[in-house]
Amino acid sequence: MDWSVLISSGDLWHNILAQATDPALQELTQQVNALQNQLDSLQNTNQLLSESLTQQIEFLRKENQDLTNSFTKYVDAMKWNLTVLAGLAAILTAVGGWIFKSNLDDAKKVAQEMINRRVEAQISSLVDNRVEEVSRTIRREQVVGSTYVDYCLPGSDRKPPEFGLLNARQFKDLRFLNALDDVQNEPGNVVVLDLINYTTPSGQLFSSFTGDDREAVAQPLIGRLLQLLPPSTVLVVYVNFPPLNAVNHAPRNRYVIAANNPITLVGNTADGAYVALGDRTTSR
Repeated sequence: MDWSVLISSGDLWHNILAQATDPALQELTQQVNALQNQLDSLQNTNQLLSESLTQQIEFLRKENQDLTNSFTKYVDAMKWNLTVLAGLAAILTAVGGWIFKSNLDDAKKVAQEMINRRVEAQISSLVDNRVEEVSRTIRREQVVGSTYVDYCLPGSDRKPPEFGLLNARQFKDLRFLNALDDVQNEPGNVVVLDLINYTTPSGQLFSSFTGDDREAVAQPLIGRLLQLLPPSTVLVVYVNFPPLNAVNHAPRNRYVIAANNPITLVGNTADGAYVALGDRTTSR
């Protein structure tokens, strides 16, 4: 509706109504004036709202532009930062790889040196132990090889198998004697008295005796040898079980030991060589 036309017509209508004196026309005039005032107020309000809305739109447009610019700058900055970080990462990766490889090479070298030293130490220890064992064996054989042994089997001209075992041990000299008194002629360092193969002058085997009879036969033989032999000589009595009192109760200053089988006979004779050597060494 075109209010301007209405307003123009209203001015004319207002002039006409001003000349009227009828109360009804005056009331209509007041209503028209009120309507005119409301229309003016609406126009003012509409203008203010339009100006405010325009300002708000302009403000939002500016804020949106600023936000867009700020976001663009932020994205550009992030791109730059990422580029820099990527470059630094590449540099650090290269440096780290070089350091890792260098450290790995050094670690391998150190580990190899440690392994070599450990192996060398173990080999050296094994060699030293082996050399010591060989040295002890050589010294033992040297002692055995320098020992004189007399094998005494009274009343018999036949050498028993045990004599052959001792002979295989390679003592310096092994003599077979069938008489006790023969030991006086340069007695050996170790003397073996064979009672297992001994036969009495009456033709009875020693192994057939028991108890006191057994002791009565052995005691004179052992006692006679201890009288003939020097204190440094070791006497090995080859006798089966049970043990002899003449052996177990031999004088404390004499070296007397029993052997009850071929194995202990060979072993105790070799051990007797050490004892005899030790006695000769300490007596000098």
